[in-house]
Amino acid sequence: MFWKVAVTCLITAMIFTFAGCSADDGETKTARKKFQPGENTMEMKSTQENLYSDGRMVQIDFYGHKNEQGMPVEWSLVVDEHEMVRLDGENGTYTIADFKLQDIDGKKGPEVLLYLYNTGSSGAQRLNIFKPSKEGWHELFNVPNPFDMGAERFESQYVGDYKVNFRDKETGLEHIIDLEKDRYDGIEEMLEGISTWVDPIAEYRIDDHDRDGVDEIVTVQRVIGVAHVDTIATLQTVYRLRDGRYQAGQVILTTDTGELLVEKKM
Repeated sequence: MFWKVAVTCLITAMIFTFAGCSADDGETKTARKKFQPGENTMEMKSTQENLYSDGRMVQIDFYGHKNEQGMPVEWSLVVDEHEMVRLDGENGTYTIADFKLQDIDGKKGPEVLLYLYNTGSSGAQRLNIFKPSKEGWHELFNVPNPFDMGAERFESQYVGDYKVNFRDKETGLEHIIDLEKDRYDGIEEMLEGISTWVDPIAEYRIDDHDRDGVDEIVTVQRVIGVAHVDTIATLQTVYRLRDGRYQAGQVILTTDTGELLVEKKM
C-alpha cells in the first residue's frame, strides 16, 4: 500500500513540474512548443540576446504566417527553435508586426515587447509585453480590445459656443473642451454634428517618468471633432506595474498640442 501511495505522489509531482505552474499563481505563461515553419511561413526578424541573464546568448526569430492572399495573419516569436508566443491578427485588424527587447521593470534582463499595427487611418496599435524566464513567460501588459473604446465608454456632446462636453463614463473624468474658433471658420454648421468619436490606441509611450527605476506605460488616443483629421483633445492612460502586472492608474486629457486639461486617478 505504501509503495502505491508513493508512486501516486511521485506521478503527481512530475505532472506539476512539467505543467510549469499551478492554476492559481496568477501568471500567464506560454508553452514551449517545438516550432515547425510551414510553406506559408516567412522569417521577418532574427537576433541573438542574453535573454535570461545567465550569460548565454539565445537565438530569437520572428515569423509571419501568411494566408492564401499572401497577407500575414499570425506571428510567432521563437526562441532556440521553440515557439514562445503566437499572436493573432484578429481577422485582418492587424497586418504588420514587430518586436523589441527593452528593460522596463528595472529588474535583471530585458522584457519582450510585441507590437501589432493596423494600417488604417487611425493608426491603431496593440502591445503585449512579456517577462521571459526559463520557467515560463509572464505577461506584464496587454490592453484587451483596444478598438472597443467608443460610445459605450465615452461621451462627447457639442454644447454650443465652441465648446464640447467630454465624459469618460468608466473613470468619471469629465471636462468642457474649448474649440479654436478659427479652425472652424466657414464650417460652423458642422459643429452641431460632433458626436462621440474616440480613436483606438495609436501610441505607447514607455518611460520612467517618476524616476523610481520602473517604466510607466502611457497609451494615447485621439478625441475627434467634426472629422477624423480634427483632433480636439488627447486622452492618455497611465499604467504602472503593480503585483506583477501593469494596471491603469490615471487618465489625463490634454489639448492636441499636449497642454493639460484635466486628470483623474483611478
